Amino acid sequence: MLDHSKILQVAWTTVLALLINCVFGSVVLAGAEETEAVGPPPREEPKQEEKTLKETIVDIEKSVEETHERLEQDILKQVMRLDGFFGTVQTENRRRTSYEFRWRSGIRVEEGKSLKLKPDITLRANMVLPRTSEKLRLVISGENQVETLSPALPQDPGNPGFDRTAQPVARLVNTEFRYQLVKEPDRDLFVGAGVRIVLPLEPFVRGRYQISHNFSSILLIRLGETLFVKPKEIVGETTEVNLERLLDEKTILRLAGTGTLSQGLHGMEWGSELSWIRELSAKSAITFTGGIYGSSNPSTFANDYRLLTRYRRNFLTEWLFYELEPEISWPRGSDGAHFTKYAMTFRLEVLFRKADGKN
Repeated sequence: MLDHSKILQVAWTTVLALLINCVFGSVVLAGAEETEAVGPPPREEPKQEEKTLKETIVDIEKSVEETHERLEQDILKQVMRLDGFFGTVQTENRRRTSYEFRWRSGIRVEEGKSLKLKPDITLRANMVLPRTSEKLRLVISGENQVETLSPALPQDPGNPGFDRTAQPVARLVNTEFRYQLVKEPDRDLFVGAGVRIVLPLEPFVRGRYQISHNFSSILLIRLGETLFVKPKEIVGETTEVNLERLLDEKTILRLAGTGTLSQGLHGMEWGSELSWIRELSAKSAITFTGGIYGSSNPSTFANDYRLLTRYRRNFLTEWLFYELEPEISWPRGSDGAHFTKYAMTFRLEVLFRKADGKN
C-alpha cells in the first residue's frame, strides 16, 4: 500500500517540474512524426520493465534539480555577459559576479462584499557587477496585480510602485543601478538611479541611509531615511523606524513604522505594524502581525486595519518555499465606514542563486 506522503510528494514534484518549465521556457517538447513504413518492418525493441513509484519519484526529482541547475547557469551567463559589457579587463578577477533571483507566485481568495480570486506574482533580482565596480549592483523588481491587495509597509522606499502602504493596481517592472557608498554592520548608505518600465519611461533617483543601534544584547533600533525624485511626485522622503526585542533565541518582537511625504501625496502616508516572529525549525517559521495604515488627513486618519498570520516553510529542496497567510482586515469603504474582509493567500517561491566561482 502507498502512503499518503509518497503520493503527496509525487504530486508536489510533478507540479513543480511543470511550473518551472512553463514559466522559464526551459523545456523543449520533442515529437516524432509517424511516417509510412518503407521496406522491411523495423525490428521490435525489447520491452523495458515498468518503473516503480519510487524510481519515478527519483527520476522526477532529478529532472527538477537538473532544470533548476540549468536555469541558474543560464541566468549567471547573462549576468556575467552584462558585467563584462559594462566592465573592464583590468578588474575582471577582482570579485565574483553573482546574483540572487526570487520568483513568487500565489493565489489569494478574498471574502468581503463578494468572493474574489486574485493572482499574486512578484519577482526580484539582485546582481553584483564587480567588473564595473565592486560597489555596483543591478536590481530588478516586478509585480503583477489585477486588483489592489491589503495595505502593508513599503517594500522598497523610493522605488516607484513599491514605496507605498496602499499598493496601486499595476503591472510594475523597475530596474535600478545602486552604488554602495557605505556598508558596515551598523550603517548602510546607497544611491540609486533607475527607470520604471512603462510608456513613457519614468526615471527616478534616490538615496537611502540606515543606521542600527543596540541598546542591549536583546534590544535593537533601526532608523532609515530615503530621499527620492520621481516625475509625478517630483521630490519626497520616507522615514522608517524599527524597534526589535529578542524574547528568546528563536523569537523576536518587532514594532515597525513608516511615513512618506511627497508633492504627489495629500499629507503624510503612514503605516505601523507589530509582529511576533518565531522560528519553528531550521526550515520553517511563523509570524503574527497587526497593522494600522492611514494618512495625515484628519477625515481619513486611519484607513485600514488588519491582522494576519504567515507560515513559511522550505520543503522538498533548499530552493523551494511555500507560504500560507490567513488574514482579516477592516478597510474603509467609499461611504467612510469600515467593513470586514477575510482573505487567504498561498504563495510558492523559487530561489535562484549563483556565483561564477572566480576570486
